[in-house]
Amino acid sequence: MANITETIPNDTEIEAMVTPKNKRSAEIIERKRQVKRRLDDYLEQAELRRNLDDELF
Repeated sequence: MANITETIPNDTEIEAMVTPKNKRSAEIIERKRQVKRRLDDYLEQAELRRNLDDELF
C-alpha cells in the first residue's frame, strides 16, 4: 500500500515554482513568506512551552 504524505515547500522550492510577474505579485509572495515564518516561529515556541510544562509536572 502506498504511503502518501504532504509537505510544505520551503522558500527555495517556492521561488523555483513562482516567479512574480509584477511588483504586486512579488509583494503578495513576500507577505506569504513572512506569515509562514511567523507561524513557524509561533509553533516552535508553543512546542517549547509544552515541553517545559511537561518537564515541570
